[in-house]
Amino acid sequence: MSSVPTTEAPVHATDDALPRQIVDLHFHPRHGARFWLRRQQRLGFDVRDRVRSMADLRLFGMIEPEDLRGTSVWDFVPRAFHRQRDRFVLVESGGSSGAPVPGAYLQSEFHDAFVTPFVEVADLVGFPRGAQWLYIGPSGPHVIGRAARELALALDSPEPWQVDFDPRWAKKLAPGSLAAKRYLDHVVEQAIAVFRREPCEVLFTTPRVVERLIEVFTDTERERLRGLHLGGLAMTADDVNRFRQAFPAAAHLAGYGNTIFGCALEVADQQRTTLDYFPRGPRLQFDVMIPDGAEGKRGQLVFHRLDESMLLVGVLERDWGELIPASPPARELGWCGNGIRDPAPPPTRTAQLKLGIY
Repeated sequence: MSSVPTTEAPVHATDDALPRQIVDLHFHPRHGARFWLRRQQRLGFDVRDRVRSMADLRLFGMIEPEDLRGTSVWDFVPRAFHRQRDRFVLVESGGSSGAPVPGAYLQSEFHDAFVTPFVEVADLVGFPRGAQWLYIGPSGPHVIGRAARELALALDSPEPWQVDFDPRWAKKLAPGSLAAKRYLDHVVEQAIAVFRREPCEVLFTTPRVVERLIEVFTDTERERLRGLHLGGLAMTADDVNRFRQAFPAAAHLAGYGNTIFGCALEVADQQRTTLDYFPRGPRLQFDVMIPDGAEGKRGQLVFHRLDESMLLVGVLERDWGELIPASPPARELGWCGNGIRDPAPPPTRTAQLKLGIY
């Protein structure tokens, strides 16, 4: 595979201070992260000397998700922080493609990764403030439940009502089976009970759940909704357009991300022809790996996360997508890093993944 250049969108020169700072921390001989100090021996060069810019991140090569599984989260966190463990948010990935991967964020990084980007976009597209949220999705150890609470509070809303589900159990159920249907029905029944009891005007959930809610909501209930935030599963532009038609009074925003790198977001709410997600850089960077000889611009997604709590460079995602430059609305927000278009598992991989309702 070869990497598509990421020069379509300019990177501010000042952004190069970030990789130097983060690499110096994680590769410090005494205070660095055990994961990277072990990997330093395999890289064959002095990382702190050679990696001085965003472009130099490619010197690390690629990391397979398997390299991250089964490792204590404290191997990723620099030893400089090991006596300050109360400062961290600890999470695990959902396990769709294998054993869960642990993740850590300092409290401020958690907001940078999940909360601040949404708040900035919400204000841009008119997502409602002060409205009661209903969150339908997993709680711990998944990060998204904690993020839902912080998002609602950041938009001047009370804590969201929550309907919890266990995505790992749902993934054990055969697609289309009676057990899978009964589990989704169980989640939806709880959501409907809350929605009809409380004045909820914002929903935050997955596309699979929204599809079922559309079937059971009345016209009046669908018109009550003023905000819909979507995530947790791959979706298409047609999916979002269908949801916009079903909930005509709502602002609609989809997010793309995972537990260990954070979230990239849509930055406009209009009729979609593609789904374009942008990071609020520079702590999160995207690239793609296109197979040699392949036609088109789609390839396997690669991400780089540059945080004090956790450095992840060249991690191959399960999804494929297209790298795109920052759109005018993204630049209006000051988000100048490359985005990704229509991320989704390749058809050859979908059958292997443990996909359910999250």
